[in-house]
Parts: sequence; C-alpha cells; structure tokens
Amino acid sequence: MSAKLSAADLAEIGQTLALFSHVFDNRQADDLGLVFTADVAVEFQRSGRSLRGLAEVAQFQRGLPPDAADHQTVSTVVLADPDGTVRAVSRYLAVLADGSVTNGEYRDVLVRTGDGWRIAARQIVPRYPLAADAPDAGRAVVQQPLPGPWRASADRLPHLAP
Repeated sequence: MSAKLSAADLAEIGQTLALFSHVFDNRQADDLGLVFTADVAVEFQRSGRSLRGLAEVAQFQRGLPPDAADHQTVSTVVLADPDGTVRAVSRYLAVLADGSVTNGEYRDVLVRTGDGWRIAARQIVPRYPLAADAPDAGRAVVQQPLPGPWRASADRLPHLAP
C-alpha cells in the first residue's frame, strides 16, 4: 500500500508542476528553484542528454532559441510509494513556433523541502514519433504503480551521466 498524501500536498505538487511551464517558457532562470531542487537531475530520453543541478538547467534554458516550444503540463497522476517516494506522471504538450505540437510524458520524483514540494528528478519521454527501439514509455500508469525501469526511491534518485 502506498503512503498517503494530503489534499494540501497534492495541491502544492500540482502548483509546482504547473509552475514549471511558466518559469521555463518565460526564461525566468532565477526562479527555477521554485520548481526544482538544487541538485535536480533531468534526462531527455529522445536525445540521451542529461542535466544535473539548477545551473545546468539554467544554462540549457538560456541556450534555447527565442521561438522555442511553449509547454503545457496536463493529466497529472501523483503516486506515493510505501517508502515515501513521491512520483508524478504528467502529459506535456509542446507547441512549436510553426504551430505544430509534440507531446510526451514528464516522469518526476518530487521531494518536500523547507520551501515546499520540488522536482528532484525528471525524465522527459516523447510519445510520438516513437523510435523503433523505444521502451514501452509507460503506457499504463497504474501497473505496480508505474513501470519498473524508472522507479526510484528518495534515497537513491537516478544518477544521470553527463
């Protein structure tokens, strides 16, 4: 049985996840700490690129072109493991400058800090087009309760190689 989260926890987690799009797309690098932990690990599944820490995320953000994608985070499911690890799976829609849209999943591990809930690890998993060798990409959210490959606990967040 999973640990329980309060309604206040769920609301605060939802706010943190929603805030990402605003802070990231508006290029508010100084506010990334409102969304991520200082040692956040971000992995882009399609490219294999990974970022570690707020400074690398900010540098990545500053390197984006002015017409980079605009993100929307939707359909979030928050789960708490028996060991207290809190995970969220959200769909994202990214509107590109030409009006086309791409989509995928954010797979997050969140931790409660003194300043509120923050994302400690994020996997960005595109849904379409799927590469021929792409893993299942977690098509079913509630199966133990998420697929094993990205399961992490709070004491052993995924280490993403640079």
